[in-house]
Amino acid sequence: MAETKGMITIAIGKKYAIQAKYLAFSAMLHAPHCLRAVITDQHSILAPYYDIVIPYNPQYGDPFAVKTRLHLYTPFEKTLFLDADSLLVHNVDSYWEALEKRSFAYSGEMISGGEWYLDIGALIKYLDVPWIPKFNSGMFLFDKSEKAKNIFDTAFHYMENHEGLDVPFFRGRMFPDEPFLAIALAKYDEKPFEDHGRFSRTLIGARKIHLNVIRGVAFFIKNGQPVFPLVVHLCGRFGRFLFSREKRRLFFYFNPPISTLFTSIASFIRRFIKRA
Repeated sequence: MAETKGMITIAIGKKYAIQAKYLAFSAMLHAPHCLRAVITDQHSILAPYYDIVIPYNPQYGDPFAVKTRLHLYTPFEKTLFLDADSLLVHNVDSYWEALEKRSFAYSGEMISGGEWYLDIGALIKYLDVPWIPKFNSGMFLFDKSEKAKNIFDTAFHYMENHEGLDVPFFRGRMFPDEPFLAIALAKYDEKPFEDHGRFSRTLIGARKIHLNVIRGVAFFIKNGQPVFPLVVHLCGRFGRFLFSREKRRLFFYFNPPISTLFTSIASFIRRFIKRA
């Protein structure tokens, strides 16, 4: 049986289902042969756009905890996870190379001090690890190996048994997944993957942004370095603004009659103004 590869996202609630719909549009445009799966409670919205719709199981935890249970959900041997507020701007076939010699691939940096959710120095001393990866969990890759399973299980264990860690709630409601995944990655010595700016990047702190999902353009300066991500994670206030813009571009691209109508109206208005 051939090894299966595919992308998966989480869309629990209508707001995130709408985001996932446009993520699917971007994948249909730039990676049409990549299988798409979604974990959701909004089947009717997303079934037309995903090859596999997986019902959200509350017994596996809240929406943030789902990221630590992805090995139980995924139908693929090799999986690309993306947050629903991400967009592909290029084909992602090259991403699979990251799993050739590892079980879990992500971009980030190894830190041993400072603040990231909590006091990192105190955390690594408590856990007896030399470093913690600081990363954005909006994108990572994993396989169905025992090591990947152990990473997810360890992250879930620390999320369920968090006494002594002092991880703050996200927006006062749920624990964020990132610090617990980071703990598990450190425990299993799974270091960040050197992606040369091609993996997913958020727009938080970015400048000189050039982004057009239809044309396949993504370039900006992040942490003083130029990056050319194949996937852009549009989180944060400015990211949400640009997501709305790119969503409109995708909507008109996949609805050409409406696009033609608006173009005709705009042309008529321009001609009328010139005559006036």
